[in-house]
Amino acid sequence: MAEANRAPLGEVRQPEDLRQALRAAELTLADMRGSGPKGALAYLRLLDQVEESIPRLELQFGVDLKPERTRLETLENQTRTLAARIVREAGTSALAQARDEVEATEDEWWWYLDRSLAEERRSTLRCWSLRALAFAGVLLVALLAYNQFLAPSAEEQAFSTRTSSGEGYLMQGDMESALAEFETAAALNPEDMGVRMQLAVVYEQLGRLPEAEEQLARARELAGSDSEYYASLSLVYYRVAAGGAEWAIEAAYEKATAAVEADDGSAIAHFALASAYELQGDNAQAIQEFELASNLSSEASLTVLARMRMGMLMQSPGDSMGGFGGGMF
Repeated sequence: MAEANRAPLGEVRQPEDLRQALRAAELTLADMRGSGPKGALAYLRLLDQVEESIPRLELQFGVDLKPERTRLETLENQTRTLAARIVREAGTSALAQARDEVEATEDEWWWYLDRSLAEERRSTLRCWSLRALAFAGVLLVALLAYNQFLAPSAEEQAFSTRTSSGEGYLMQGDMESALAEFETAAALNPEDMGVRMQLAVVYEQLGRLPEAEEQLARARELAGSDSEYYASLSLVYYRVAAGGAEWAIEAAYEKATAAVEADDGSAIAHFALASAYELQGDNAQAIQEFELASNLSSEASLTVLARMRMGMLMQSPGDSMGGFGGGMF
């Protein structure tokens, strides 16, 4: 620990100072929502202070600070539970910068919450891949039946094939290949809002910003409302993030928040926000939003999907801390 680099929050010289620092940490954590980087980083520095002070004061004054250790243990447990919220408020870039400034060691795990959350997402993604294989046989039978009895037109099939292929490339980070597929799909169905949004994301990542803005403007014209527009765009970023693109997580959350602000009674907006919370590892919030989306939805397919995603999160062994899981919209 590089003490010289840690912002002073009031010196802890006496056991009473320690109790005040603990109280400050408890209050800061309780008011974490909406506190931004300032509040989140202040909380982590308070943890620094408390963690350092307890053994020092016990040695200096020959006292047993067991009650204070118990309060610290409770704080640590709450910190792990609310890791996704703390990281979201701090912001990954600000957290990484502060971590470097204080020269945090690996033992000071609270400075590495973003990395632990990312590892949880990767681990759960691997588990989800295995689950997907188990469903593959059932889906294949359903697909064969669909093609035999309810087969769409050749043009519709081509559009579906191109968009699916483009999504695959997009999730792999192969933007050039994704671009070719989405451009072909857009030519097949110029009135599809989703493919316009996917094209916009690809153009954005390729640095072709005027073309990205053009596609987003067209998508907005095709959207039924501002809420639908933002929610659909959020779900595009969700699929990209599900492929491992960490940069898309914040974009998914930002657009989902805009969707809910545009229409708090929109089922798809709350579904998108639930998906964004899931990406961030905040499963408790995700479950609440999936339930709300299910209750608001008048579409059977969305209701079923929201319930399914909610159920999978509730069964997740790490649901109290959060972790990426579930399917894609």
